[in-house]
Amino acid sequence: MICKKCKNPGTIVLRKKDNYCEECFTASMNHKFRACIGKNKILSSNEKVLVCLSGGTGSSVLLNLIFDGISVDSHKKLRIKVCFLHVLMDAADDNTLNQAQKIMDQCRKRNFNVHVTHISEYMKPSSELLESYCLPSKNLKLEQEFSNFINKMPSTISNDLYPKIKRSLFIRYAKLLNCNLVFTAETTTTLASNLLSNLALGRGSQVQNDVGLCDTRDDTVTIVRPMRDISKEELDHYLNIKQLEVPHYDKTKQNSLQSVINTFVINLQESFPATISTVCKTADKISAIDEVQTKETCIMCQSNVGTEKTTLTAFDATNFSRTISNSELLDGGSSNHLHFTENNINKSMFPFIYKHLCFSCSRNYSEMKHTLPNHVQNLLKDK
Repeated sequence: MICKKCKNPGTIVLRKKDNYCEECFTASMNHKFRACIGKNKILSSNEKVLVCLSGGTGSSVLLNLIFDGISVDSHKKLRIKVCFLHVLMDAADDNTLNQAQKIMDQCRKRNFNVHVTHISEYMKPSSELLESYCLPSKNLKLEQEFSNFINKMPSTISNDLYPKIKRSLFIRYAKLLNCNLVFTAETTTTLASNLLSNLALGRGSQVQNDVGLCDTRDDTVTIVRPMRDISKEELDHYLNIKQLEVPHYDKTKQNSLQSVINTFVINLQESFPATISTVCKTADKISAIDEVQTKETCIMCQSNVGTEKTTLTAFDATNFSRTISNSELLDGGSSNHLHFTENNINKSMFPFIYKHLCFSCSRNYSEMKHTLPNHVQNLLKDK
């Protein structure tokens, strides 16, 4: 094999046809990372950035790319001030605590500050910033409350909700640390699966923020995905070359819509190497329609709640079907079907829709058995 860049012997094959030597491949990875940030003019000099680390393959590579970019002694130096955040998923699990310790060791080795919090902090209206390299103290009541909340819903709903919870915590801690930018480690493979999942779950109007380079739903904090041009295949090669340790591998709950779509995308990519890049390029062309934009935002995902349409929509058809199916007042021979359904549409399947929740979050809310953290529930009552 011959490297397509320098014509020296190559050891890495991408997309079944592109050969690279290790040096050219590493340079290409750094270029993709830097170009994604540079061409969009996101960063200003000495910008303070919060980098969120899950401990998975993506965040391990992101940590190393940032370290290399800051360490280089040239005009190409990455001139940012970084601090790191790790969200514990289960403080009662020893493996999770060991993973958090490994993440802190990775940051300490590179002389980076890292803060650790627990995902159950979402149940509280606000959080306090702990010192660097400190694990949060156990709060059994809060952790049990979060566990009860998340386990009451189907796998598809919880997989959809987890990114919203993490995003809320990322923004909360970015404000505590006075950061206007947040870096996350989603790759093009992850984003391709997320795009298809979004469309299937009724989040088509949110694709720009959920899959695009920047998430600008918050007024003061922007979430950036600087690794969106890097695939999982490239991550695996980079980890092997740099001999990086991966504390743990991110997992999606099985028997869910997201797990099925993720398997479908990965399997299709193996046979058709352009699958993921095509899906992501399509996502770049999708934008929300101006006429449905409102000043009201969803209290759960901060997306626009949308507006009711004058024409018949899938939402109206679903409510109509639900009313016909559930009503005990209608019988097979009644002549008042149309009058009843026009005046007694049951919208319990989509509570607070177009007022406080977007379409998908409203449907999720009904699947959650109408349970939310108190501070979020209070927003529904106050509005």
